[in-house]
Amino acid sequence: MTELHVAHAGPTDPDHPVVLWVHGLDSDGHCWDRPIALVAARTECASVDLPGHGESPIPAGEAAYERAAVLDDIDAVIAGLRADNVDRLIVWVGHSLGGYLGMAHVLTRSDPAKAVNGLVLVSAGPGFRDPDAMQRWNDRVRKNSPAYSVSRDASTIAFHSDSMVMDGLGELGLPISLVIGDGDRAFLGANDYLEKKLPHATRITVEGARHFVMKSHPEAVADGVELVLGELD
Repeated sequence: MTELHVAHAGPTDPDHPVVLWVHGLDSDGHCWDRPIALVAARTECASVDLPGHGESPIPAGEAAYERAAVLDDIDAVIAGLRADNVDRLIVWVGHSLGGYLGMAHVLTRSDPAKAVNGLVLVSAGPGFRDPDAMQRWNDRVRKNSPAYSVSRDASTIAFHSDSMVMDGLGELGLPISLVIGDGDRAFLGANDYLEKKLPHATRITVEGARHFVMKSHPEAVADGVELVLGELD
């Protein structure tokens, strides 16, 4: 188990929802600084650094970065957010890998004490069903790992090993918003697919934005969060 670094902002009230922010590969919780500044004006925010990223520990070996291990680490964060109220509502905001992990978390957590109540998927996708496409993705991550600021082991956090998330999209019945830049070529098609498979989700397509839409257009991400929070009222 890796004890993740968590930064808090905004008013603390265990009887009100909290927004959990999860970044992507080769990033950290600071990628959310601008939208958090908007949302934290009235809602508590907790941003995590994934294993091997930011101020979190850097475990050796790839096992600590596998999906199941990382989701267990985040379970501990969620338990802390619900320490004073086991029924506290949590909205998971995930960028890229962080969004994929959010969908995986929902699909693998039936215990209400661990489950989150809403998803905001920012520049995210559901993974792969085709084994060859999956392998090409993993090979590209491995090839690019020397250019990342994280360790070679930590880069494997972005690896895919199955199609569980893609196969389970129909089970995601909780409130969801999708935020995607119209210039994010790598993930536009994935969001078209998500929109088709999640007809209840609200999509925000941001003109002039690319993959790190939360940095260039924080208001759009904050709007996506507020939409989901509004559905929880």
